[in-house]
Amino acid sequence: MKVISALMAVVSIAMALLYLTFKGPSFIQTTPETTEPDAAFTAAVGRIREFAATLEVQEVDIDPRAVTLDQKTLEFTLIDHSITARKVRSEQVLNPDGTQSIVWYGNLEPHASVVPEIAQWQDPLNFITLVKSGQTVTGTIRQGGQLYQLRPVGSHRHVVIVLDGTKMPPETDNVELPKRTLNPAPAHSASNRSAAPVTLDVMTVVPQQTVTDYQGDMLALMQLAVALANQSYINSNIDMTLRLVSYQVTDYVPNAAFPGLDLIRLRTPNDGFMDDSLSVRDQVRADVVIYIYRSAPAGDDSQSCGQALQYGSTADTAFAMVNHECIANFTFGHEIGHLQFARHEFDSDPSLTPYPFAHGYRFTAGGHTWHTVMGTQPNPPTSQRLNIWSNPDIRYEGAPLGDAESADNHRVLETTKEAISGYR
Repeated sequence: MKVISALMAVVSIAMALLYLTFKGPSFIQTTPETTEPDAAFTAAVGRIREFAATLEVQEVDIDPRAVTLDQKTLEFTLIDHSITARKVRSEQVLNPDGTQSIVWYGNLEPHASVVPEIAQWQDPLNFITLVKSGQTVTGTIRQGGQLYQLRPVGSHRHVVIVLDGTKMPPETDNVELPKRTLNPAPAHSASNRSAAPVTLDVMTVVPQQTVTDYQGDMLALMQLAVALANQSYINSNIDMTLRLVSYQVTDYVPNAAFPGLDLIRLRTPNDGFMDDSLSVRDQVRADVVIYIYRSAPAGDDSQSCGQALQYGSTADTAFAMVNHECIANFTFGHEIGHLQFARHEFDSDPSLTPYPFAHGYRFTAGGHTWHTVMGTQPNPPTSQRLNIWSNPDIRYEGAPLGDAESADNHRVLETTKEAISGYR
């Protein structure tokens, strides 16, 4: 009997190990309410709750050991339900400070595909993208109509933020009117688009005050912003990749009343504000510079998600600003899109120059209305943004994702990618 019992115990252990291997380690679990209070943590959660789109903030336990390059499946609990995610791809990225992070891209089960099939497709309605840096994990998750952000607070605590995509603040008008922009290729010829893959080198500039208020891993958040944009290009058959070549924390004190002034100061040489940032840009040869800020509620409770310096760009004007709270809403890629002549959907921006097809797109799939990366919120708000660019050659859940005459951001990014990637 003892032998039989021992054999049964061995079999039970083996079955448990096999189960864990198949199912994947538990990644996110809810945290007991007995967590000790912490003033910095409480203040950070308070700032998170001030964001217009925040619905709920819940502290969670995470197991960073679950996020590896080889991990094929992640099991986790999100707020009140269990989720299975399967790996689409993973990569190890080199950070500007010489450290390395793991980026893990997955699809939630079940997920949908597109026609025609795209390799390494990430379903924009059922996905998870994570950046593991040391013992912290920063990520964005969408499950159907619900958007989530996973964020470290301090060195060992994490929260899940539930976001309402219909309440996301708008990306505002460009800061400057264009004085001189890149010379776009003729709009009528598809042959002007480059078939070769290109890499855009991106520099981010973040005030120390913003980093301190964030109370998380801001560098990991920058890598997440880059990862989300890169996945959007894959999802849309755009042969372009962003690479984070510089992450600079500046002692510049943000202008709370007019954040757009910060961007003007950043791009203006020899004005006494952030001039060292321009020197760093030249050293690292960054094509695009993104200023990261936090938009606190104004007197009328309004907030903003981002701005480009101007529509279109040159090597001297390829600057934009992004509210770090809006990275989960794909604002990072949105603002870089403006620098490449991509426009909002036609209803809110009917301009036809220089490309009549350069607009985002609003479409209906699965009984709900969505908009692509360059799309904006209708009034009243009924639509949410998905991590995919307008492209009439792609159909998702039976719906075309663009219009050949008016909404083909895929085409405009392909047309302008070589010019912008050659700025430095």
